[in-house]
Amino acid sequence: MPTGNVAAMVSPLTAGDPETLGDYALDARLGEGGQGIVYLARTRSGDQVAVKLLSAGDAHTRARLARELEAMESIASFCTARVLDVSLDGGRPYVVSEFVDGPSLADRVSMRGPLRDGELERLIVGTATALAAIHAAGIVHRDFKPANVLLGPDGPRVVDFGIARAEGAATMTSGLIGTPAYLSPEQIHGTPAAPASDVFAWGATMVFAANGASPFGAETVPAAMQRVLTLEPDLSALPARLRGPIAAALSKDPAHRPTARDLMVALVDPSPAAVNTAGPYGGPPHRTGPQHSALTTQSAPRNRGRGALLGGIAAVVALAVTGGALVLFNQRPDDVRRQTATTTPPSVAQTREVTQPSTQAQTGLKIPEAFAGTWAGHTKSENPADTNGADNTIVLKAGQAAAAWTETDQAVRCTSRIRLSGVEDRRLTFALENIKGDCMTGTIWLDLDGDVLKYTWRDVPGFGLDTQTGDLRKR
Repeated sequence: MPTGNVAAMVSPLTAGDPETLGDYALDARLGEGGQGIVYLARTRSGDQVAVKLLSAGDAHTRARLARELEAMESIASFCTARVLDVSLDGGRPYVVSEFVDGPSLADRVSMRGPLRDGELERLIVGTATALAAIHAAGIVHRDFKPANVLLGPDGPRVVDFGIARAEGAATMTSGLIGTPAYLSPEQIHGTPAAPASDVFAWGATMVFAANGASPFGAETVPAAMQRVLTLEPDLSALPARLRGPIAAALSKDPAHRPTARDLMVALVDPSPAAVNTAGPYGGPPHRTGPQHSALTTQSAPRNRGRGALLGGIAAVVALAVTGGALVLFNQRPDDVRRQTATTTPPSVAQTREVTQPSTQAQTGLKIPEAFAGTWAGHTKSENPADTNGADNTIVLKAGQAAAAWTETDQAVRCTSRIRLSGVEDRRLTFALENIKGDCMTGTIWLDLDGDVLKYTWRDVPGFGLDTQTGDLRKR
C-alpha cells in the first residue's frame, strides 16, 4: 500500500483499469489527462514506478514516441523523471518512468498556498534549468504547467512531455496542443509549439507558484485564450530581482522572449552583462516592474481601442469549436461602454447582454437568514465550447458578510472566501476574488426561488464574455 507522500497523491483503480501492464503491477491512479492515465505501479522486485498508459496508439504516434524517447536519453536525470521502460506493442503504448515521491506544483499550491522566499526561488531556478536541458536535447515540452512540475525531495522535476500526442491532437477541437491558460499567444494564433512557447508557459507557471492562481486562468477555454492575448499578469508577488526575467518570458511576441538557457543564466547571474534583455532575436527591452491588465499586447501600438482589439481577438480566438458551434468575441466600443455604465446584474436568459455590478460600495451588508445554509449543485457555461460545467458549493451563514465558495470540475478544484457586495429582497451579489486554484475571478449572483438558489457567475468586472449558471439546493 502507498505510504508517506504517496498516499495523498493517489486514488483507487477503477473497474476499467488493468491490473497489470507488462511486468508491472498497478496499485493506484496518480492522475489522468489528455495524453492518458498515470498509474502508481510496482516492478517485480517491488520498486515503485510511474506507468503512463497513453491514449493514442496509431503508427505515426508510435514512431514519434520512439524518436522523442531516444532524444530524452540525453536529458540529465536531475531535472525530469527518468524513463525506465517503453512498450510500443499492443493496442495502447505505455511509458514507465521513475516515480517522484512528491506532490505536483498544482497540488502543493492547492494544499498550502503560494510558494515564498527560498522555496519559490529554488523552484524558479530549478525549472528554468530543467527547461534549458530539455530544449538542449531538441525536445519541445508542449504542455508545461503546474500539474507537470513535481516537487520531489531532491528538487523539482518536469514531467509529462508532449511525446504521446498524435499530430493535431489537442485538449480542444481547435487543434491546439496544451492547456489553455498556459498556451502562448502564437499557439492561439495557430503557430505550432516551439521552445519559445515552452518559455511562455514556464513564465505563467512561475506566476502561478507565486500568486496561487493562474495568471490567465478562466472558467472557459475562450476566456482563457482571450486573457493570454490581452492580459499582463501581476508580478508583484515575485522577488524583485526575478520579475525582469519572468516578464521577458511572458512577452506576447515570441521573438522578444529569452531562450531557456538565457533565463537560466539570468536567474543565477543577474548582472547586466549576463542578462539578454533584448530577447534572442534582438527585440526591444522588456518592462520589469509589476504588470497590470492591458488592452493590447506588448508588440502592439498603445493607442489601439478595446473595440478594435476585441475585434482582432474575434478573428483569432474564435477557435473554440464544439459540435460545429463557433464562438465569436466581437464587441464594439459602445458595447463595452454599456457594460460599465449599467448597474443591473445579468439575467440568466440574456446570455449576450453583459452587465456590471454596482460600483457604489454598500456598507454593513449581512447575509439574511432566508439564505442561510450549505448550497450545492452543478452549473454549466452558456458558452458551447465548455461542455463539462462544474460542481459548485456555497456556505452561507446568516449575519456574515462573506461566504465560503468551492468549484470543482474534472481536473481543477478552486476555493475562495467570497465577499458580499449587494443585498436585495431575493438576491445576493458577491465578489469572487483571491481564489486558491486555477479559476477566474468575477461576480456571483444568488437568486432565492423557493427551495432553489439560482446561481449566476459572470466575468465582470472584465470583458463579460462568460456566464456560468445552475441551480443550487440545500444539503
